[in-house]
Amino acid sequence: MSGRPEKRSGRGYLGVWDPTGGEARRGSGLPIEGGAEQVNVLVRAGGRVWGVDSERLPEALQESEMVWIDLVRPRERARVILGEVLRLNPLTVEDCLSPLRMPKVDLFDGGAFIAGFAARVEGGEPVRLSAMEVDLVFGERWLVTVRDGPLEEVRSRIEERLGSPAGIGAPGAELAYCALDTLVDGHLPVLVQAATAAERLESALDPSHERASLGALENLISMKRDLQAFRRLAVAQQEVIRRLGRSFREQRDYLSDVSDNQREAVDMADATRDYVDGAIEAYRMRRDERSELGIRRLTVLAALLGPLSVLAGWYGVNFKYLPGQDNPAGFWVFIAVQLVFVLVSALYLHRRGLL
Repeated sequence: MSGRPEKRSGRGYLGVWDPTGGEARRGSGLPIEGGAEQVNVLVRAGGRVWGVDSERLPEALQESEMVWIDLVRPRERARVILGEVLRLNPLTVEDCLSPLRMPKVDLFDGGAFIAGFAARVEGGEPVRLSAMEVDLVFGERWLVTVRDGPLEEVRSRIEERLGSPAGIGAPGAELAYCALDTLVDGHLPVLVQAATAAERLESALDPSHERASLGALENLISMKRDLQAFRRLAVAQQEVIRRLGRSFREQRDYLSDVSDNQREAVDMADATRDYVDGAIEAYRMRRDERSELGIRRLTVLAALLGPLSVLAGWYGVNFKYLPGQDNPAGFWVFIAVQLVFVLVSALYLHRRGLL
């Protein structure tokens, strides 16, 4: 029996990437058991665009100018299409059907496999970022997208491109550019939502209401971790785009623009993370200052009450004779001595800057 770990037949029980690079987080995507496998095929031929059944895919690949194959929650039908109809390398098929950790690109004759990601903001509290894997495989005249969740913006962009006149370069590479550009364009709006949520959480940080601030602080720490993970994925995807630009010269200028947009998203993630860092650090400083102020007040109180406690302790012992007990003015003398001790202590604390 081989020592290699057995690969899952699907893309994982959630079928998505966790931005932290670990196991998929609950709620970050559509469970693979949550819906049936879907295969959607759109073709362009003679200036017309229409959908065809997956059973007629071999003929469509031969007769059409452009073919887009969209595999949603891929399983056995997807394996047949990728391996037997498109005759892709078995390793590429496994990459399409299995979850990955980081963006990557594998080049082959006339096309490439790209593992990219779409960013999302999970609603509710706390606000969290999630990353859904979107695989792209393209040849000379076809593109395959592999995903586990809804991605309407990519679908709309590719349908729009299929309905337009032929562009520059190989049709498959151009469709892949459209899909990749749409994925990257979706990053900045997500980061803007994260920045808005960070501002809202910062305003909830109040050292005078520490218990209420604890939840906001934990959410900010979680957001910082998500932003760091997003940056790691985005930097890797930027390198993927650059490599594609070096390999497909006809699309180089377009991919260079996508790379610039990806770098802008990386910079936005860095700026938001720095903002979150500043908010956390400012809250900690205010909280420490409040704690220091409380300690100072307790110190002043102890310094004022200390001498009084000593005098009260002396005169509270059960001896037969105490100084001044037979003198009618003894009580007032005792009070006057206590006041003198308080005044001396207050003067000392004032000169030390504690009062």
